[in-house]
Amino acid sequence: MISYFTSFRKNSLAANRGSEPTTVINSEVSSVYEMLKENEQYDRSFNTSFSLELAHFLKFSVSMLVAFPLGMYMRKRIRKNKRLNYILQFNELQQVRNNIEKGSFAYDTILFKQSPLGLLKNQSHLANLVCLAILFGDEFIDGIAAVHGKNNIRQLLNDSTVNYYLRCKKGNQGYELYYEFDICHVLPEAVLEVTNNKYGITYRAFYSHLQFLLQEMNVYLNRLEYTHAEEAARLICKVCNKCFDTYKSDINEFEAGYSLADLVRYQKTKDDDIIQVLLTLRAVLLNKKQLQYQKQFSSWSSMVRSMQLYDDMQDVPGDCNFQMNTVCYFARNYFSREWDWLQQHKDRLQNLKGLELHSLISLHMPASCIITMQYARNIAHGKLSWVQCKIQNYLWRKNWLGFDNRLLNEKGFCLNTIMNKSDSSIPLKFHFIKKQVMAAEHHLITEDMQWAHIFDIALMDEQLKLWLFKKLSFKQKYLLTSCFIEFPLKQKAAWVKEVLKGV
Repeated sequence: MISYFTSFRKNSLAANRGSEPTTVINSEVSSVYEMLKENEQYDRSFNTSFSLELAHFLKFSVSMLVAFPLGMYMRKRIRKNKRLNYILQFNELQQVRNNIEKGSFAYDTILFKQSPLGLLKNQSHLANLVCLAILFGDEFIDGIAAVHGKNNIRQLLNDSTVNYYLRCKKGNQGYELYYEFDICHVLPEAVLEVTNNKYGITYRAFYSHLQFLLQEMNVYLNRLEYTHAEEAARLICKVCNKCFDTYKSDINEFEAGYSLADLVRYQKTKDDDIIQVLLTLRAVLLNKKQLQYQKQFSSWSSMVRSMQLYDDMQDVPGDCNFQMNTVCYFARNYFSREWDWLQQHKDRLQNLKGLELHSLISLHMPASCIITMQYARNIAHGKLSWVQCKIQNYLWRKNWLGFDNRLLNEKGFCLNTIMNKSDSSIPLKFHFIKKQVMAAEHHLITEDMQWAHIFDIALMDEQLKLWLFKKLSFKQKYLLTSCFIEFPLKQKAAWVKEVLKGV
């Protein structure tokens, strides 16, 4: 994930102020400590100049003056595709579709320098279909594992007579992507007829939507030049099968006692390797020379890795005891009270979604969330460009804090939902948040981290967010949101304490 995951020290840290399981290896604790120190150094050199931010913004705006309107035009045009709307009919896929479209625009224009007029050719649409198939397919296989049972799925995957990998073949009409097996012949009828709660369709219907996506991928694959189609088909198989390999690892090889090094290797396979292949595929589709852009791929995969961390935070209930998860790792090894709380409430949490889920995790697992966000901050420091930082901050605000996200915050979330109190006054809400967060006592958790986390939780509540924004200046609001991840914690904490003085 970051350099300090593998940069260990032999000396142990100072005694823990809270309780820390003896299973934590001193070198791993040291690596976390070093990462936090590195963040402190970056904080001291962070430039809060508003004029510098404005200069970056104007430079970026000029470059997007033509590209952005054309990108929006193509987005609307694609959404009118009746065939594609067959798969995009689900409201739950709106956020996924939006993220894929925005990511595609960023990759094409910022990384690969696609000309504005080139956007009208929609050359990278096949890569977007692959991303959608990976994400939709991931939910499918997670769902059938929950319904059929992990042990039963493990037996199916270990059947050597069935080839579960995506393959491609050359035919008279070009190249074709295909699977040798039919899931309807593998899974029991009872499993296929179970309804997926999220989409409200049976797993048999779910599978038909995945087959439709495969058909669409073949349609666009054979619109390419013959040589490009061959390479694209190979890359699509490679990335889909890499994703499947991570799933097989979760089913066959998951061990509850995984180490920090194990987690790093898992995330590298899950994020870095997959992003590298997807960007290579996009280079092929855009007819770009891959080697010319290869060095830049790592910063984009770092950005995606940062976003994977808020996925880990919201996926805690499902990942717990099933697959490696950053928040689960820290809770289990460093913050035992938080781990115990998760074990007791994971079943209930799996039935929750949106900001109700996010706020509960933030309130009851504050230390685990704080350290996880510190890793996101470390990724941003020195590894991402100004534009990449802004993309990262936008997605964190939208997908973790629920800013302008109707799926997470449709009715305006209120902390009263989980406080179970009739009093919805601002002082009581802040008292509730502060009490929960300040209970996280550990030598790795500083008071500044706690105050910054209090602010983050408050932003999830619509009433508290509006109240805070009235108290903050325009510059403060901009820096605390548009620089959400990388803004210095000490300064953030000082501003928050000043605003809350007397509340």
